Amino acid sequence: MSVNNAGYIIGAYPCAPSFHQKSEEEEKEFWRQLADTPDIRGLEQPCLEHLHPLGDEWLLRHTPGDWQIVVTAIMETMRRRAANSAFGLASSDEEQRKACVAYYRHLQQKINHINTAHAGKVIALELHAAPNASNPNVAQATDAFARSLKEITSWDWSCDLVLEHCDAMTGIAPRKGFLPLDNVLEVIAGYDISVCINWARSTIEGQNPALALAHTQQAKRAGKLGALMFSGTTLAGEYGEWQDLHAPFAPFCPQSLMTTDHARELFACAKAEPLQFAGIKLLEINANADVNHRVAILRDGIAALNKAKL
Repeated sequence: MSVNNAGYIIGAYPCAPSFHQKSEEEEKEFWRQLADTPDIRGLEQPCLEHLHPLGDEWLLRHTPGDWQIVVTAIMETMRRRAANSAFGLASSDEEQRKACVAYYRHLQQKINHINTAHAGKVIALELHAAPNASNPNVAQATDAFARSLKEITSWDWSCDLVLEHCDAMTGIAPRKGFLPLDNVLEVIAGYDISVCINWARSTIEGQNPALALAHTQQAKRAGKLGALMFSGTTLAGEYGEWQDLHAPFAPFCPQSLMTTDHARELFACAKAEPLQFAGIKLLEINANADVNHRVAILRDGIAALNKAKL
């Protein structure tokens, strides 16, 4: 499905009151306001034990029935890596690689369960090539990732698999430090797996906004460009210096390096390819922000993407 008329996938969870452990009443009001927002196709939603802190059914009950979901593995992957930096699909630590594969088995069962009850609800899973953080050997990480993919792709999935590229272990001052895009493309070449380019995560890799476009072009040349997600980064201010903290677009966030023009470049590059999805993932940095401001960040992001596609 082309994204041109389908609306956007919104990574709304970092703006949600629940992200800052606020009340259920505030959470309900947040989703109520978001539901009244045009141009939303659905949500990018992390899955820890469940798709929402209040449970899968809570989320489904409080969001429009026609919204679709892209599940992302990033939040739980990073949570586990905080406790054990070797956890990941591309980990050369065999025990932690297997632990990560087991987590993906949980995701597969969760997604299939939801899609059985709500046909076509989950359209994609964003997976991540996370290496052993204490082993800088790219070849070993690539080999580990290949073994993980071989197992994961043998399961029966009811959604698409999309690899979200994060800044590489070979990048400048890595934040995530995952597998380089060259190696990702090499491993997924024989699989029906596309690549999602996240604007901030590519920009952070080279501390250069031009890298997001270069990565989009590279994935497209490989015939693997499947999705675009827009998440910003800054050099100063409350979103930090080259951090992966999902800063909003400029000028809504004055320090943000991500502009409508940058989004336009990526959409122009992807033009001939019907993307599986495109959207935003933005963070409300102020834990005490009210619901209106949390929703305003996302509405501004949607407006920026609409402008970028004119």
